[in-house]
Amino acid sequence: MNEATGEEPRVTPLIDEHRKLGARFADFAGWEMPVWYAGASEEHAAVRKAAGLFDIGHMGVIEVAGAEAGEFLDVATTGTMSGLKLGRCRYTFVLAHDGLPVDDIIVYRLGAERFLAVVNAANSAHVWQWLSGLASGETALDASVPGSGRKFDMTLRDLTAADLGGERLCGMALQGPASANVLAEMIEPQAEFMKLPRLAVMEATLLGVPAIVSRTGYTGEAVGYEVFVAADEAPRVWREILTAGEAAGVRPAGLAARDSLRIEAGLPLFGHELAGPHEITPQGGGYARFVEMDRGFFVGRAALAEREEQRIFEIVRFELDSDRARAVRGDDIAGSRRGQMVGWVSSCAAVGDGQVGLAWVDRKVAREGGELLLYPARHLERSADLSDAAALMPGDQLPIYEAATVLPRFPQRS
Repeated sequence: MNEATGEEPRVTPLIDEHRKLGARFADFAGWEMPVWYAGASEEHAAVRKAAGLFDIGHMGVIEVAGAEAGEFLDVATTGTMSGLKLGRCRYTFVLAHDGLPVDDIIVYRLGAERFLAVVNAANSAHVWQWLSGLASGETALDASVPGSGRKFDMTLRDLTAADLGGERLCGMALQGPASANVLAEMIEPQAEFMKLPRLAVMEATLLGVPAIVSRTGYTGEAVGYEVFVAADEAPRVWREILTAGEAAGVRPAGLAARDSLRIEAGLPLFGHELAGPHEITPQGGGYARFVEMDRGFFVGRAALAEREEQRIFEIVRFELDSDRARAVRGDDIAGSRRGQMVGWVSSCAAVGDGQVGLAWVDRKVAREGGELLLYPARHLERSADLSDAAALMPGDQLPIYEAATVLPRFPQRS
C-alpha cells in the first residue's frame, strides 16, 4: 500500500512476469514496478553490451485524432507537430501558462489526422487533464487573454485505460545494440523494420499481433525500440522476446538500470532536471533545440521567454574524479573550487566503477572540463561548526567533499 495516499499501487499487465523472474519491487508514481532482477549494474551493462527489456506499461499513451489534431498539438506543445512527417516521432514539451513544463513527451504521427503522445507515468493524469481542458476550450490558451480558449475539432483517448478492454495497450522497451536483430525475427514487415531510422514509428505485426513499434528510448542507446501491443498479449510477447534474446545477452531490466542509463546519457527526469523545486525550463535542462521560440504562439511561450531572460543556472553532466568517492545523491550541494556554493546535484548514479551525475549550477562554472566540489549532505550534517576555528580540536569532523569534472552535456553517440 502507498503510505502517502493509503491506496493500493497500480500494476501493469506484466506484473506476474516480473514476479516469476524474482524482481525486487518499489512504488513509482503510484505503480508497483520492478527495480531490478539480478542487479542494477548487471542490467545497465546488459543494455550497453547487448539489450535490456523494460516494462513501460505504466506510461501514458494518449491518442490525438481528428481534423485539427496537428493544429492542436502545435498550440499545446513547443514543436510544430502539424509538419511532422508520417511515421516520424518528435520529442517536445507541454508547458503550463507559467512557462514551466507540465511534461516532456514523445509525439508519434501515425496518420494524417492521428497522433500518439507518450507521457511520463508520474504526470499522465495531469497531462490528460491539461490537454483535455485545452482541447475542449475550458482552459484558456493564453492566461492573459480572457476568452482565449477554443474547442478543437479532434478527440483525445487514453489508450492505456482499463475500460478499453481488448484495445488497451501495454508498452515495453528493448534497448541496446542487439535489439534490432532480436526483434527482426519477430516482426512483419521485416524489411521495413530493419530500415527504421531513429525517431521513427511503424505499425507492424509482432509475434502475430498488431503492434506499434518506434525507434525511441530513454537509455541513450543508438539502437533501441519501444513497442506497444494489446495488454492481454503483452505477457506472451514479453516472455518470447526474453527467450529469443537470451543467447544474445538480452536481460530483463528494472527502474534502477533505467535511471543509471538515462543519467549516464544526460537525459532528464521530470522533477529533477525539468520543472521541480528549481523550476527548470527545457532550455535550462539543455533542450533548447526542442523549443521553437521563433514560430508563432504556443501555450506558455511568453512566460518561458521571460524566464529565459532571467535564467543564470543550467544543467551540467559530471563525473566523480575518484572511483572511491563517497556516494553522491540528488540535492547534495555543489561548490566551486574556490569554495563558493554554486548549485545542487539533481541526479547521480553509480556507473561501472565510478559515479556520473547531473547538477543544476551557475552558468559561470558550467564549462566543460571545469571542476565541481560536491558535498554529500549526510556528511555535512556530521561536520564540525567552523565558525570558530580556534575551537576546533583534532578528531573533529570537517566538511567532506568529492571532486568532480564537468563533462560534455551529452555523450557522443556511437
